Amino acid sequence: MFGKYDLLDFLEREAIPYIHEEHDPVLNMSDSGRLALSLEGARCKNLLLQDKKGNHFLVVTTATKSLDLAAASIVLESKRLSFASADKLWDLLGIRAGALSPFALLNDSGKKVRLVIDDELSGQQIFLFHPLENNSSVSITQAALEDFLARIGHSADWLPLPGRAALQ
Repeated sequence: MFGKYDLLDFLEREAIPYIHEEHDPVLNMSDSGRLALSLEGARCKNLLLQDKKGNHFLVVTTATKSLDLAAASIVLESKRLSFASADKLWDLLGIRAGALSPFALLNDSGKKVRLVIDDELSGQQIFLFHPLENNSSVSITQAALEDFLARIGHSADWLPLPGRAALQ
């Protein structure tokens, strides 16, 4: 499995532009929101979901969206979506909880994980993602992300992912 420095070396070798910044480890979006980064870009929530048939989805959405799993299952043409375990995250993508991002697909040589990006992010030009560890972030343009995905043989499905209704 590839690690953070393997990923950064890959980006350099492939001439995929990015900016990297080290920071304290973060485990969730709340921790991430407290980080003072010099990097520009949309902070994204990354979730590994699974369905009852054993399909896996890496879902990228806005930092503040609480995903409606029942409605998302309809969009993904799947049934009974649930969050994958930390063990499954390690087995499929070779990363620990808190480090999930599209970069983890570098470790998905069997193409077992489908990448789905919330179309609410389509207007963003720059994204912030963890590079396989949660103690640093990478700023990457949408075009460079697409280039990265093409070079590793993955594609992204940009779909409308519904959020849960806010509680009143």
